[in-house]
Amino acid sequence: MEKKLKKFLSNATRVAPKISKKGELFELRNGLVSPYPQTRKDAIKKTIQQMTLGKDVSSLFPDILKNIAASDVEQKKLVYLYVMNYAETHPELCILAVNTFVSDAQDSNPLIRCMAIRTMSMIRVDKILEYVEIPLRKTLQDDNPYVRKTAVICVAKLFALNKELCQELGVLEDLVSALEDSNPMVVANAIAALSDIYETDPSVVELPKLIQQHVSQFLLALNECTEWARIVILGALAEYTAKDSLEAEQIIDRVTPHLQHVNAAVVLATIKVVIANLPKIQVNVDSPIFSKISSGLVSLMSTPPEMQYVALRNIRIILERYPLLLSRELRIFYVKFNDPLYVKLEKIDILVRLVDPCNLKQCTLLLAELKEYAMEYESEFVSKAILALSQLGVKFSEVKFVRKVLDIIVDLCQTRDSFQDDCMVAMCNLIRHTGSEQDDMITQVCSLAQVWGSTESVFQTDYAKCNYIWLLGQYSEKFSNIDKSLQVFIDSFTHEESLTQMSLLITVVKLHSVLPGAMLQNLLNLATTSTDELDVRDMAIMYWRCLSLEGENETLINELCNAQLPQVATTLDAFSPELLETLLRELSLLSSIYYKPVSTMTRYRMRTTNAVKGKQLNELQYMARDEIMKNMNEDNLLDFDGESNFAANATQPSSSVLSDINDLFDFAPVVPQHLQPQSQQPVDESIQGLSLHEKHGSAKTSQNSNTQDLLDLF
Repeated sequence: MEKKLKKFLSNATRVAPKISKKGELFELRNGLVSPYPQTRKDAIKKTIQQMTLGKDVSSLFPDILKNIAASDVEQKKLVYLYVMNYAETHPELCILAVNTFVSDAQDSNPLIRCMAIRTMSMIRVDKILEYVEIPLRKTLQDDNPYVRKTAVICVAKLFALNKELCQELGVLEDLVSALEDSNPMVVANAIAALSDIYETDPSVVELPKLIQQHVSQFLLALNECTEWARIVILGALAEYTAKDSLEAEQIIDRVTPHLQHVNAAVVLATIKVVIANLPKIQVNVDSPIFSKISSGLVSLMSTPPEMQYVALRNIRIILERYPLLLSRELRIFYVKFNDPLYVKLEKIDILVRLVDPCNLKQCTLLLAELKEYAMEYESEFVSKAILALSQLGVKFSEVKFVRKVLDIIVDLCQTRDSFQDDCMVAMCNLIRHTGSEQDDMITQVCSLAQVWGSTESVFQTDYAKCNYIWLLGQYSEKFSNIDKSLQVFIDSFTHEESLTQMSLLITVVKLHSVLPGAMLQNLLNLATTSTDELDVRDMAIMYWRCLSLEGENETLINELCNAQLPQVATTLDAFSPELLETLLRELSLLSSIYYKPVSTMTRYRMRTTNAVKGKQLNELQYMARDEIMKNMNEDNLLDFDGESNFAANATQPSSSVLSDINDLFDFAPVVPQHLQPQSQQPVDESIQGLSLHEKHGSAKTSQNSNTQDLLDLF
């Protein structure tokens, strides 16, 4: 008896059918119209999964849209995610959901109101954007700060889609008034939205004036907002120029506590604000402000490698303005064995810039450290270390120290066979710095170059060949068989790069009196007829004319041949003053990584769909029907999951689908507020014909659940 009772109960229990993992469209469509709520929810999840994988599931739009009026907030989020995705690729389909958006914008749940207004602002259809006025104005004045912070971002999106409509609706004034909101997140979002609008069209809003009027509110909101909001507010403060030194000191005092923040972006944004206000006050390197900046930058070196790279690139810019800022923190930037290559290269560059040229002990320690780096196995890292050795020798500038650096490089030449290019460049830089007075150093370098084999196999880079040819011409008496060495480069002249060609031309003209006459003639012919480099050709023509002058041309020839290059003062790269000022204002931005101002970068513009621009409402409805029916026909051709299922799907009449689409279009049009007569009621009465909400009812949640949903977002 018990077995019969259990069997009866098991048969009587109705279990919701599950959706296949394959996710065929006809199974998804059947699941979306299932009477079981859990089955419909699973079908929506599978649809989102197929959409994420790149499959076109736009034919399910009417069935998905029928599930938008559910009491389950998670399900509604999934439906809105589907709608937002096809708002970019199939904007004509979103005309089906206009009344749903307008109704959800008045829902009691703030999450649903946010999703509705966010989705409406993303749909690039003119006729739908006209319906956004009433919901957007209500959400901008909403009691919930989460709704307000979403609405101010939607104003910027609306402006990007239709600037004229945004100005006509007058929501820009509401956006400006949001700067005085009591919630710091709303203030931060308002700043971000105004910045986007100002960048698009500076004539619409006066952002610098607005920042000047709300500096005190921004400083008060800093300590009460999230990390993203702090970055936005600090970016606005960095654009503000203090009136006097007192205000600059006040701003610096208020933002310096954020230098110890755990987020690297907040630290860099704070440093940008401090550096922008430093010119207003008179401080030296020993000031407490600089020690706080130094500690903030040092803290960034304990972050992951990706963040270290960003920090090092920004430190490079800061050191250009304040070279002694981190001179006491040299050990922090020593290369670690587990650092990625891109971090190692940046650290070497920073180390040479950090060292104090007046501190012999510090330079000696760094010299030993760079020597160890030059013995590593990564070729790019070793090349950077060898060049850093010469940069350190030039920076310290003492003859004994330079000789010690040269001895290390010579030893590297003898032990590291594959780095002759870098060693040649480094040795030539040291000789140019010390000049011709240090004959022992010159003899040492020339003797090393003399014993090298064929130069065409030793040197590979254009810069190394250029330096070697300069060495031949500058100290020709130190070399034997110099004509043979130069003839090798003349024979391959057409295959050499521009620096090598130019250096070879200068050297041969300089030594034309000791070289065979045919060598000069052949080189001038090649430089004027067989090269595409305009600078090389113009220089060859100039030399040819000077040499062909009659009369007193010896003085001119001697001046050309005996011209000396200026002494090298530094081999470190430097920014131009204009570029440095721009990069200091754009710290922590992408321009600080590429060392290019934002104005020179090509910005990505969101492509708008012109196929629906200017269409009337009835035309959009027909476009949506055609798109759905076309996709349904394509789906039937692609489903090969069995003859029975295929036949059942093929014989299913399309009239039911068309009736469903017509039901979705059956709504009373919502007239925008600026076109409504004074006696007309708001949108509550205009959406009474909404079939979805008559069928399923609107979602009602308690205040406690709303608060919990908001807390879950953070």
